[in-house]
Amino acid sequence: MFPSQNIEELKKEFVKKKSMALFLGSGIDMTNTYPEGEKYQLLLQNNDYKLTWDNLLTELVNAASINNEERKALNSFNSNTFKAAFLKQRLGESYIPIIQNWLYTRCNRSVLLKSYEYFRQYQDQSNYLWLKEVPFGTLFAIADIILKQESIRVVFTQNYNNFLSEAIRILLEKNPNNYSGRRNCIPVDVYDGWKEEPFDVNHFLIYHVHGYIPPYYEMIPKKESNHIVLSDEEFYNLSRDVFSWQNVTQLHYLTHYTCIIAGLSLDDMTMLRLLRHARLDRSSEKVYWLRGGEGSDDGRLAIQASYYESQFIHVVNDAQGYASLYHQLMEVAKSY
Repeated sequence: MFPSQNIEELKKEFVKKKSMALFLGSGIDMTNTYPEGEKYQLLLQNNDYKLTWDNLLTELVNAASINNEERKALNSFNSNTFKAAFLKQRLGESYIPIIQNWLYTRCNRSVLLKSYEYFRQYQDQSNYLWLKEVPFGTLFAIADIILKQESIRVVFTQNYNNFLSEAIRILLEKNPNNYSGRRNCIPVDVYDGWKEEPFDVNHFLIYHVHGYIPPYYEMIPKKESNHIVLSDEEFYNLSRDVFSWQNVTQLHYLTHYTCIIAGLSLDDMTMLRLLRHARLDRSSEKVYWLRGGEGSDDGRLAIQASYYESQFIHVVNDAQGYASLYHQLMEVAKSY
């Protein structure tokens, strides 16, 4: 089935209230808006706010105070995970606090509260273009869809931050009447396996499968700095431990639930490995991969989509971009 048709198939999944799981990557934290003009300067304090791999590695390189020769040698490697391994070794115990500072100086509750005001002003507009102009608009769009669609049971995220749970809390605090079905929802960031105490019926679980770094007002877990997955060694260890809670829990949902992959590239070997194992035992439920910006007449896209279909992955593409795609899903979530 061609990607544009898969949009309609995914909409039907929402209508049928199928039990769903979301698998999220760093793309949901992105925003197309650069802080140009007074309101964005006030919102985003500095111009280096884009939460990308490259920017994180640049931050770690600067903090490591490596010399020019070391910097050239590091840049010669194509693997970001290898660079992270080198920088982790050099930085030692300051590795995690540096990442924490990088994350939460660029996005935090204060920033998201200001971003929400723009989201609130425009969210009922029929034209999707507003979503491209709202800082962290994609993040709030995902939070909005979760709260309106009780069929979404759980989230798995590769992100280390609490931005999604904070966005959910803000939407509920500011406009609880919009989300009557999940008015009492309590987002819970899970980062170290199953918690010992039973979960409340209102808890909505957000599994941080690559680890979790809390904001400043929470204590960093008292573990070695490898409690996040960023360097090559950490990725290898996670792949090798087939019975880890991350692998077992994700495989369960990939096998038995309708799954939506968003903000995540299928070049990611961790996700491809899990999908390959899951399809061997997959029930009739489907996996949808959201992508945007590829032209509908793009022959390359058709070839890629055909291959992914053979792997039981349904590509949902919107030629007008991610803003249009997420706006469509918000409209469906609101209607059913």
